[in-house]
Amino acid sequence: MEYYNNDPYFEEELEQFNDWYKIEGINKIKELSRQLRTLFKYKSEVIKFRYHSTLSPTVNHTNPTFLTLKQKIETLTLEFIKLLKKIKESAQTLEQGILNLFLNNTTLLKKLSKITDLLFILIHKFSEDRPHRQPNYLKFVIKLINYLCLVKKCLYTQFSEFFEELSKNYKNLEEELTQLSHKQVSFEEVIKEKILEERSMS
Repeated sequence: MEYYNNDPYFEEELEQFNDWYKIEGINKIKELSRQLRTLFKYKSEVIKFRYHSTLSPTVNHTNPTFLTLKQKIETLTLEFIKLLKKIKESAQTLEQGILNLFLNNTTLLKKLSKITDLLFILIHKFSEDRPHRQPNYLKFVIKLINYLCLVKKCLYTQFSEFFEELSKNYKNLEEELTQLSHKQVSFEEVIKEKILEERSMS
């Protein structure tokens, strides 16, 4: 042990490893922090949609920023889905297939990790663009996040509980959004009926 401690090469390698470990640790903390901010943002947006949907029918708000972001998300999502299907082919479950990549296909593993990270970043950006105005797309994104959480859970086993809890929160949001969407449809039907009644009376 003393030999390694006195070896300049070993000390240099150890120092580089410690620096790398610190950087990786900081990056992971930043990522987890961003994940929580994204979750809280989406929770806030679902609350906004709840009150928005009870006041008036949802207007189809579109803007260039949203459309550009939507296109990027959908393009990456298609690639993400293709990867998941390919991974699932060689395993009984998707989770097992992802874990098998660590031994059988590190190239595919890196690609999956990269796409997952990019999607999470785009989804975070979407959370800042008033997604409650796009309830249908908001629901799609929340469903997508659950698959992303599954991938993250497999890729980073040390944070598996974090991503599992994150997924549960998003599933709850999805259920709430579904219920609110049904209420909104009912509200819109009432409005239509009133309009028809007024027209028939005039």
